[in-house]
Amino acid sequence: MAHQIAYCGIEGAFANLAAKRIFPNDILTAFPSFDKAYEAVVQDKCDYAVLPLENSFAGDVSQVFDLLFQGPLTVSSIYYFHISQTLLGTQDAELSDIKTVISHQQAIDQCIQFIHDHKMNAIAVPNTAFAAQKVSKDNNKSFAAIASEESAGIYNLKILQKNINQDSRNTTRFAVFSKNEEAQIQIKPEAEQEKDYISMLVFSVKNKPGSLAKAIRMIGKKGFNLISLHSRPVKNLPWEYYFYAEVEGNMKNRKGLNLIKKMDKVCTQARIAGHFYKNKSLSNE
Repeated sequence: MAHQIAYCGIEGAFANLAAKRIFPNDILTAFPSFDKAYEAVVQDKCDYAVLPLENSFAGDVSQVFDLLFQGPLTVSSIYYFHISQTLLGTQDAELSDIKTVISHQQAIDQCIQFIHDHKMNAIAVPNTAFAAQKVSKDNNKSFAAIASEESAGIYNLKILQKNINQDSRNTTRFAVFSKNEEAQIQIKPEAEQEKDYISMLVFSVKNKPGSLAKAIRMIGKKGFNLISLHSRPVKNLPWEYYFYAEVEGNMKNRKGLNLIKKMDKVCTQARIAGHFYKNKSLSNE
């Protein structure tokens, strides 16, 4: 039976393209925001949500990190998707006509050097495909969208320039959120080893001297290699922060669960937010 897959955006958005590649035989449903796509899984309207977690150039997608911390879903897979941004205009436009570009803020950030070099104004909109759709509807040759190359065909736009992102290695990590902690969309490696896993940990520490340092030391003492640590402000609690960590190894075992119990001594909350097999890339073809 086909699964119902939630994503944020419209057809042609990078989340739409990523979801198609992860779930090629399932039913994709678009939502207008990250939280709406996330809630669709919480409310059992969809089985999975595909959401961007971070970009190699522009950084964290903060709204998705907040959902990861605050919500009940877990991450069952992570996919790396190479992002190539394209400048799209109306059919009668040339590059020299463009005065204003519109796109998602992350896409603008990824292409900021190109925008500055061509003395263009930039306006942020909800997502890249929405930008392409708007340029098509408005039919103003002084406006262009930064979006996927696929969006040109979908919205009858002209490709003015490809690969305008500043970093040619530009990659976005997409997370698959689900209610089922054991759901693994990725194919397991033949020789499954501890180093093949990445586990996600979210926690907030007590407001006492040394609490964060103690929590980090506990992770190392249990034999988990800390490879990433991010902080985000807790909503509605000024100057309070939560932390998101990625560690090498599978924490869904006795050693990992014992670590969570120990962290309770210095944390106001701590939980395993997901675990997955690393280095899963999506083809752009």
